[in-house]
Amino acid sequence: MSPWVPRLLIVAVVLGVAISIYSISVGDGGPTTIEYEERAEVQRLIAGIRQDGARLGDPEAPVDIELFTDVRALPGASFQVDVVDPVIDEYVRNGRAQISIRHFSFGRAGVTEAAIAATAAGEQGYQWQYAEVVFRNLENAGPQGIDDAFLKGAAEVTPGLEIDGWDEDFATELQAQSDDPEYESAIDADGELANNLKLPVGPAVVVTGIGGVEELDSAPTLDEVRAAIERVEVSSAEIAP
Repeated sequence: MSPWVPRLLIVAVVLGVAISIYSISVGDGGPTTIEYEERAEVQRLIAGIRQDGARLGDPEAPVDIELFTDVRALPGASFQVDVVDPVIDEYVRNGRAQISIRHFSFGRAGVTEAAIAATAAGEQGYQWQYAEVVFRNLENAGPQGIDDAFLKGAAEVTPGLEIDGWDEDFATELQAQSDDPEYESAIDADGELANNLKLPVGPAVVVTGIGGVEELDSAPTLDEVRAAIERVEVSSAEIAP
């Protein structure tokens, strides 16, 4: 037998093991690394607007908008791009309105880790950037869905977010919910508010101003939201002849 044969066999075995390990790591669908898109667009939309937890905008703004949405749901993502983002540009950035995100499940399952991840980003004042990154990349999540790897990846590319602090806040909130079945978080309060308002499944907004309160559910159009803002922005005395 040639002395090269044993060496060739060893090389073949090593290559076989390496290929097996690579196949296991990436799965049948190829590498699982997600290319998060539109990071620059998120920064353009949100940067420079005051944030505090769930709220985006000037707390003294005359119109208060509450957005009920599910950050893991594609209908929420479409509504964000088509309706919410223009409202931010047209009303929140110039101080005419403030907007708060309320986590509301669109399915039978309760609001999941995606909402907890977003609120963890809110601890640093970046909940809106984080939610925007998640929304804009839901279709890139792949077969594994919105798992911990996707959520952490979104945190890593969220403009301004400090990842170690996010990791700690995310883990702390998950542990609190795991340790105490009676634990009630801000996310639970959002769900209770949605139930009290009897909101149907789907994106919704509640618009409040000096002119009253308007509840728009079932994914209202941008024109419907604009009209509601205009109506509540003034009192009946101001529009009386």
